[in-house]
Amino acid sequence: MGVPLPNATPAEQSAAIIWNLRAGLNVAALQCAFEPTLRTMQNYNAILTDHNAELATSFKTLTGYFKRVSKTPAAGQKALDSFGTKTYSGFSTVRAQVGFCYAASRIGRIGLFTPKGRFITFAQEHLRELRNSLTPQGEQQFRIRMPYRMASTPNFAQESCWKKDKYLAHCGFQS
Repeated sequence: MGVPLPNATPAEQSAAIIWNLRAGLNVAALQCAFEPTLRTMQNYNAILTDHNAELATSFKTLTGYFKRVSKTPAAGQKALDSFGTKTYSGFSTVRAQVGFCYAASRIGRIGLFTPKGRFITFAQEHLRELRNSLTPQGEQQFRIRMPYRMASTPNFAQESCWKKDKYLAHCGFQS
């Protein structure tokens, strides 16, 4: 899930999983302020405080990965920045915002009770759920239903439907 990391070690893959969940909860903290009772920002801030060591280690591991697979330190930094941008934008949503916010709220509450040192397990158990909540649900404010079939047009081509430049109503519409 997320941006692929070719030739990543298991530790680097775990760091990416941690960082993906952290990014998703961060986006939720920003996008879900429309409903304060979800407490996405408060949950996210508490998770940052409780799991700061694991999050710092995962970022350091990801930085090391991009330095290792890039030709120069500058290219590694650019790749890390690109990874971050893609990871965060992967959680940005409009048409799935409500479902995403409710899922992030629930996952954030679980994260509050995750013991220190167990963030990777928490991330592995809940990252898929957070990603799956990004399924578009349609317009939230205006429910618009699409017609079952396209509107038909009058049969203007048939000469018997015309009398002195006037269309005869009994001809109806072509299907």
